[in-house]
Amino acid sequence: MTAATCRSCGSAELHSVLSLGSTPLANSLLTEAELGEPEPTYPLDLRLCRSCALVQITETVPREVLFRDYLYFSSFSDTMLRHAEELAARIVAERGLGEASLVAEAASNDGYLLGFYRALGVPVLGIEPALNIAQVAEERGIPTIAEFFDATLAHRLAGEGRRPDIFHAHNVLAHVADLNGFVVGISIVLADEGEA
Repeated sequence: MTAATCRSCGSAELHSVLSLGSTPLANSLLTEAELGEPEPTYPLDLRLCRSCALVQITETVPREVLFRDYLYFSSFSDTMLRHAEELAARIVAERGLGEASLVAEAASNDGYLLGFYRALGVPVLGIEPALNIAQVAEERGIPTIAEFFDATLAHRLAGEGRRPDIFHAHNVLAHVADLNGFVVGISIVLADEGEA
């Protein structure tokens, strides 16, 4: 679906910045058996909203196509792991988090970040829509909801009393079509003195 208005403010004043034509999805590598088949491609056009300055792509690929079976595991990167360990230790110390706290992460991948909080005695909750990756996180002992994060899920979690003191969303907004709904979801679920 091609957007005619800004993903954030709704303005129709989108200025074309760059067009890379139609491209296949990143990480959707073909198997040997699929090499002779047509590969799905999508327009990759970048636009600037003249009203709010958000730079965005115009094509919205269905999120189920992009993320239900995902190939990238964050824990494959030693750099990501070192950063995650340092981040968790710093936040636990700064915020005085402990066994009565909760840290949640949207698009938590294989639980690479949350595992460091858990090792420090802090309860965690992953939210990961990629079913294959959510399963790996669960196998690693990271409680994970295999759903897309949005306001509906936020209301459900808040109603269940699962309101995180810390809410992480690393490299997520660039992949969310409903930016405002995602941010509203964070405001709904976050504990009163919580931090995102």
